[in-house]
Amino acid sequence: MPKNRERKIPFQFYVNSDEEFIIREKAASCHKNISAYLRTIAIKGAIHEVNFQELDEFSKQLSQLRFEFNRIGNNINQVAQKVNLIDEVDQEDMEVLQDEMSDIQKNYRLLSRKILKEVQTVVRKLEE
Repeated sequence: MPKNRERKIPFQFYVNSDEEFIIREKAASCHKNISAYLRTIAIKGAIHEVNFQELDEFSKQLSQLRFEFNRIGNNINQVAQKVNLIDEVDQEDMEVLQDEMSDIQKNYRLLSRKILKEVQTVVRKLEE
């Protein structure tokens, strides 16, 4: 045993294979190793599980927004190049850009609200 180990007292108990599977699954779902999971359960009496699947979904939606922003940037660059070549802006091009920007702003607001709501839910659960 390393001398600089913080926890020096081993604690051992026995489980069957079904219990082992459940313990390993619960520890993994809390993003903890088995020792940390069991210590937390034993000392604090409970672990609050957070559904990271919804946060993963938010992450995918943010990636989609980033893609849309890049697309808008490309469109703006194309309009700018066209303006530089012919010194005028086509009304249709401007309407397309405005519509795309409006859609992105709407999606951004919806996603921001969802994320805030989910974070508030997680915080409330942790405070209980």
